Amino acid sequence: MLRTSVRDFLKGHLPFSLLDEQALERLVDALSIQVYPAGVHILRQGVPSGRNLYIIKEGTVRLYARAGSGAEQVIDFRSAGDTFGFLAHEGDGGIETSVQAVRDTVCYVADNAVVSKLLEEHPQIREYLLPGYFPRRGPEPAVAPGAQQPLQDGSEKALFTTPVGHLARRDVLSVPGASSVAEAAQLMATHRVGSLVVVDAGGRPAGIVTTTDLRDRVLVARRDPADPVRAIMSAPLITVSAADFCFEALLKMMSHNVHHLPVMEGERLAGIVSNHDLLVLQGTSPLVIAREIEDQATVEGLASSCRKVKGLVSLLLREGASAAGIVRVISAVNDRLEHRMLDLALATLGPPPVAFCWIVYGSAGRKEQTFKTDQDNAIVYADPAGGPEASAAQEYFGRFAEFVVDAFQRCGFAWCRGNFMASNPQWRQPLSVWKRSFSDWISLPDDAAIQKASNLFDFRGLHGELRLAAALRDHLRSVLPGQQLFLQAMADMTVAFRPPLGLFGSLVVEKDGEHAHQLDLKRCCLTPLVNIARLFSLEHNLLETSTSERLAVLKAAQAIPRTLADDLTHAFEFVALLRIRHQHEQIAMELEPDNFVDPRRLSSVELRTLKEICRVITKALDDIALKYGIEARG
Repeated sequence: MLRTSVRDFLKGHLPFSLLDEQALERLVDALSIQVYPAGVHILRQGVPSGRNLYIIKEGTVRLYARAGSGAEQVIDFRSAGDTFGFLAHEGDGGIETSVQAVRDTVCYVADNAVVSKLLEEHPQIREYLLPGYFPRRGPEPAVAPGAQQPLQDGSEKALFTTPVGHLARRDVLSVPGASSVAEAAQLMATHRVGSLVVVDAGGRPAGIVTTTDLRDRVLVARRDPADPVRAIMSAPLITVSAADFCFEALLKMMSHNVHHLPVMEGERLAGIVSNHDLLVLQGTSPLVIAREIEDQATVEGLASSCRKVKGLVSLLLREGASAAGIVRVISAVNDRLEHRMLDLALATLGPPPVAFCWIVYGSAGRKEQTFKTDQDNAIVYADPAGGPEASAAQEYFGRFAEFVVDAFQRCGFAWCRGNFMASNPQWRQPLSVWKRSFSDWISLPDDAAIQKASNLFDFRGLHGELRLAAALRDHLRSVLPGQQLFLQAMADMTVAFRPPLGLFGSLVVEKDGEHAHQLDLKRCCLTPLVNIARLFSLEHNLLETSTSERLAVLKAAQAIPRTLADDLTHAFEFVALLRIRHQHEQIAMELEPDNFVDPRRLSSVELRTLKEICRVITKALDDIALKYGIEARG
C-alpha cells in the first residue's frame, strides 16, 4: 500500500518520471519516510550533514544561508515534488545551506550510496540534479599512515595539544591552474571529493576550488567551463603549518570564513584539514566518546562518559539522522561501555574459573536502545569439569554479576523490572543448562516460557568467549524446525499486542491516571512491530536479532511479501524516531524520559502518519491471526 503510493508519486515528478520501471522499483525499495514538523531544521549550515537525497512528498521547506555578518539570505522555497540534500560528491566541510521546514513536511529519503548508483546509471538524472544544487558534507577525517591517533578525549583541550599534521588527510588532489574548469569538476567527481588545491607552474599551492566555487562562480555566473580553473579559485591561499596546533587552524577558519585549510610542511603540501575534522576532534563523534570510554579506569569515570551520549544524540537529531542510525550509535556506544565495564570487573575479581560469555538481549540484543534503557543481560559459561569447579563458577559469577549490574545501575541503566539480569541466578548458567532451558521453552510453551523466549531469543554475545553464544544460537536453530506448537504460542502472544485504533480509525489513549490522554508508543506500536519481526524470523529460523535486520533479510529471502517488509520497516523507523524525539524533549526539560506521547501535541502530518502505521500493523496482525487460526479458536 505504502510502496504503491511512493511509486505513483515519483512517476509524477521530474526527474524520477524519466526512470524506467526497473530503476524506479529499485529507488522505491531504497527510500525511507521522514516527517519534519514546522520549524524543524532538516539541515544546518556549517554542520556535517547526513549524505541523503530528500524528495518532498508534502509540505514546504526553505533554503537559506547566513553570511559572516549573521545576515540571513533566503535562497529558495521548495515544496511537493522538489528535492534537496547533497549530491554524491563529498565536500570537505559542513554544508553551505540550511534547510528548514516551513510547514509540516514529509520527505522520501535516499542515502548517498543509492543516489550515487542512480546518477552513475542514468545520465539524464545526473544532468537534472546539478552538483551545485545540493548542500554538501565533508568526508570522515583520516589519520596519516603511521601517525599516532590524536583523539585523546572528548574535551576542548585536544584543540590545544593536537598538531594539525596528525589530523590532516594526506590524499589531497591538486590541479594545474591552466587546467579547465570542466577538467577540475571531472576530477572532483571521479574521486568524489569536494575540493582541489590549484598549483602554479612550479607545483606550489596557489589557490583552492570547492564545489561551492563551481556552483557560485560557474553555474550561477554562467561561466564557460573551458575557462582556466585559476580564474575561479579562492586566492590567496590560506594555509596552516603541520606543526601548528589545531586551535590555530580553528582560528584561521573563523577569521577567514573558510571551511578547509591546506596543511604545509615547509613549501610542500602535506595534507588538508576541514572544519568537520575539528568538530570530530572536539568530541562530537561517537568515535571520540568510544575512545574516552576505553580510557576510563573507574565506574565513576564510565558514568561521566555515559552522560555525553545524550549530547551526541542531540547532535544526530539536529543533523537529521534516522532512527535506525541513532539507535545504532547508542547501541554501539553502550556496547563499548559494557565491554569496558566487564574488563574492570575482571581486573577487580581476577580471572574466572571457566570460560564464559556475557550476553545481552531485549532492546540491547536487538541494538534498539534509546535514552530510557534498562538492563537485559546474562552469563553463559562452559560446563564445569566437576563439583568443585561448578561451585567455584557459581560463586565467582555471582560476585561478577553483582559487580557489573550494580555498576551499570550507577551509570544510569535501570534494573530490569522482570529481573532478567545476570544478578539473578536463573540467568547465569552453564551452556548445557541454557540449552536445556531453550529446549524446554520450545517444547512446553506456556505463558511463562513464551515470556522468557520473547526476551532471551533476541540475545547476542557481547564479551568473553563468543563461541559459547554461537553454540547456544546453533542449538536454538537446531531445535526450532517443526515446533508448530511453539510458533502457535508465539503468534498468540504477537497478536495480543495491538495498535490503539478505535472503531472509526481514531487513536485510543489512556483514559485516566498519570498518563491520561496519552499513548504508549512502545507498548502500542513498537512492541507489535518487534513481535511481528521476531515471529517471522523464528518461522524461517534466521540468525538476525534486530528488527530492521530481520525485516531486511526476510525481504531479501522473499520469506514475506516485499510490500509488507517495506511497510513494516518504514513503520518501525517512523515510530522509533518519534519516540527518540519525544524522549529528547523530555530530557531537555529535565524530565525522566518515558514512552507516552499526547496525540494532541503531534503535528497533523505526524498524527496522520501514525494512524496509517497503526492500520498497517493491524493488517499484519490480522493476517497472522488468520494464518494461525487464532480468531477461530478465540
